Amino acid sequence: MIYSSLLKNLLVKLDIIVYKKWNNQPLISKPIANKQKYYDLWKEASLKNNPEVTEFEKNTGYKIENEWLNNLALRTQIVVKESQLNYAHGKVLYSALREYISKNISKLQNVTILETGTARGFSSLCMAKAMDDSDISGSILTFDVLPHKKKIFWNCITDHTDGPLSRQELLEPWDNLVGKYIIFHQGYSIIELKKLGLKRINFAFLDGAHTYKDVFFEFNIIKESQKKGDVIVFDDYNEKLFPGIVKAVNEICNKFGYQKNLIKSFDNRSYVVAKKN
Repeated sequence: MIYSSLLKNLLVKLDIIVYKKWNNQPLISKPIANKQKYYDLWKEASLKNNPEVTEFEKNTGYKIENEWLNNLALRTQIVVKESQLNYAHGKVLYSALREYISKNISKLQNVTILETGTARGFSSLCMAKAMDDSDISGSILTFDVLPHKKKIFWNCITDHTDGPLSRQELLEPWDNLVGKYIIFHQGYSIIELKKLGLKRINFAFLDGAHTYKDVFFEFNIIKESQKKGDVIVFDDYNEKLFPGIVKAVNEICNKFGYQKNLIKSFDNRSYVVAKKN
């Protein structure tokens, strides 16, 4: 018991050291724009046209509610940065998950989802809404180095209106979905995913580290827990910006029997919905 207690205390101290930088304003140190700036960016982003994403929604037969999506995006996706804002992955995730559930509902008692790269929680909530709209139970285990209960500035509209917030506070308007489906984990996926031991991962969204090595590591954790028809969605499939992701996804689909559905968006951003054969 003494050794167990000492080890536990040591692990707690190591955890504090490892994640110290992520718990101390890791994104920005103070608000960088006023409320109107975020509103203007939101209006511009909400009007972007994504023909291939729209076609994907039609093909699946499921489309997320625009007003709900845009309200979530205002708080969790609209940031000040050089590249164009694009939150079409929320649409892809919702439609892909609704389709997966509808095609497998007779064999499912619940759904287990794994996500890497939680960020502000946008994609987790889009998947939670898909589960709720499908009236199915389950859980979304989502991983990120960013803390869930520490107050930080998020480079979003709440920085100006509310000051630093924890992710838990940031997502309070969607508490019903968070409490029902989402489990937040802080940690590096290369460390934390090994601890899971999940028997089944029905659906996954990999949007963490964008290197070949990291994508393949995450896939290797998932692959033995998936059956025929299960799905992995990959973000940022872009040869120029993220060649490691493209190489990893291509190898995964070719060598491990996943059918690749490539969906392009307006800013050279693409998504892959990979279904296990």
